[in-house]
Amino acid sequence: MKSSSVNSFTKKIACPSSSLLLSSLFQALSPEIMTLIRHHLAACDFCCAEMPLLAHYESPLRGECKPPVIPINLRILAESLLWKSSAVQRVSERKKSLKVGLSIAGS
Repeated sequence: MKSSSVNSFTKKIACPSSSLLLSSLFQALSPEIMTLIRHHLAACDFCCAEMPLLAHYESPLRGECKPPVIPINLRILAESLLWKSSAVQRVSERKKSLKVGLSIAGS
């Protein structure tokens, strides 16, 4: 494994998907693909670190894939943050249109 800087510790475009890495853990891929993944893991710190996390993955049972319930205080916080963000964006758009209107009127 090569050493990496903090900035380079991310999944890259060339990295196999988490699904493909998971399949490699279960030896559910062709020998050729397994070889490619082994070579990639030897050079990629991020994917190498992802493998132990994927080892804890348990496939959900049928009907078990529903989103978790969000606690009401967290939902209120998220909605208020999203509302503030959209309000700031609307004000910014109004200022832009006002500037454009003033520059056209001043022409």
